[in-house]
Amino acid sequence: MLITAVSVCLGGGAVQAQSASECDPIDQLACSCKTAAVKPVNNTVNACFIGDVNTITANQADGFTAKIFAAINWPVKLDENGKAMPGVPDYQAKLDGSWTAVWETWKSTNQIFRGDQPPLPWDSTAYPLPAACAELDLEAAMASVPYAADIPMTMQPRLLDEYLNPEGRALLDRNGVPVRYDVIFNKQAYDYTVENKLFDARGLEGFLHKNGKLSMPKGFWIAPANGKQRGAIVLKSSWMVLDAKHDPMRFHKAWAYITPLVENGKVTHDCALRPVGLVGLHVIYKTDQFKKWGWGTFEHDTVAPTWAEVGDTAAGVYADGASVPQWLFYSRDQDGAAKLNTPPKHAAAGIPSRVVAFYPPGYYAEPIGVAVKECSAYDQNFRCINARLKSGFANSPLRNYRLHGTQWELLDSNGRLLPEILGNATMETYTQNTSSCQSCHSFARPDQPGAARETLDFIFSFNRDVLQRSSPVQGNK
Repeated sequence: MLITAVSVCLGGGAVQAQSASECDPIDQLACSCKTAAVKPVNNTVNACFIGDVNTITANQADGFTAKIFAAINWPVKLDENGKAMPGVPDYQAKLDGSWTAVWETWKSTNQIFRGDQPPLPWDSTAYPLPAACAELDLEAAMASVPYAADIPMTMQPRLLDEYLNPEGRALLDRNGVPVRYDVIFNKQAYDYTVENKLFDARGLEGFLHKNGKLSMPKGFWIAPANGKQRGAIVLKSSWMVLDAKHDPMRFHKAWAYITPLVENGKVTHDCALRPVGLVGLHVIYKTDQFKKWGWGTFEHDTVAPTWAEVGDTAAGVYADGASVPQWLFYSRDQDGAAKLNTPPKHAAAGIPSRVVAFYPPGYYAEPIGVAVKECSAYDQNFRCINARLKSGFANSPLRNYRLHGTQWELLDSNGRLLPEILGNATMETYTQNTSSCQSCHSFARPDQPGAARETLDFIFSFNRDVLQRSSPVQGNK
């Protein structure tokens, strides 16, 4: 059998050869793009990304996070029936309009942690559905949405059954409807879970008894002699139900089963098919350099104003005359409105949340008051990274999403984090001023006396969805 080798320049004169059999398109490594003759759109937006950085700096971390976001948001490849091929990017696709992103076909924890049932196969796009959802007339539900044709129907609608954030609170949109959350594993995280039988309480407990802790696979700058170059990536997405007042062209969209329903002041076990728009995305990745994971987060650019923008929002225009956007989770009208950054008493309260962002994107990366210069093609300034994301996706709703920041642990620093505070206004809404991704997730451990921090490798799902399966559905992942 003939195996062709693909050479990939890794910098510093080092060249790493990978055979075609090792260069799985699902990994989206540079060798895969080279084989497919795919060129980067710019220095940030590309269909492929490296397995790790060669050394960590703030610019390297933020640049790496942005490249991951761009690549995993690449259009997924469709089969002859127009259905998504899980995890496989369409290297020939044009970045125009709306599409199903690669990451949307990765495995949701709803598809992995299924009680007494094994995880669904990687190649399956099905979701295990409650009876109330399985009985819905999808065609009728879609027919009521004017922009239905612009929402990809390349896979079964995703199941969004979570509406409480990590603090156990709901974020209510301007209709008083809770934002929904989902957690997703890439192929490496999925394979590690399945191969070690970590989806089952007995299997997980047996693994911990033997090994002491979980250790998801790491990514590498240069492919190791044994093992994969791509490491584990775990995502958490936040979705807002769209209505006639939202501009659908400003959102990355999908169809979703919404259950339980939270409306008219009550929570029921009914189900509805709704169009949803992405409002936030956590991207965490484990590599040799980011041993305790890199913690990146993205937001839609109209989620909420910063404190500095509240005055301009009241006036309706910025100092330069530009119009202030209609914020998704902030209203100028205070009559009967919720208090700023205050959680509702319960998810069915029906009063829209009023959120102010505590800090702007990349607050830790650039000195305040420095003159803004034009970005060069390779400028790793935080603002320029976001500018390239925007221009790379100029013909897609993805242009409206921006990197908010990346948190990581400084090497040999006794746990010092950069930045110390980082959160997403759609997920850590009410603790933005104290939120720390890594510090919080270090408490992912079995719910039993003496369990050490980091036992579950920073992933709450293994405790909540496996060891504590009988506990309520809502809460931290």
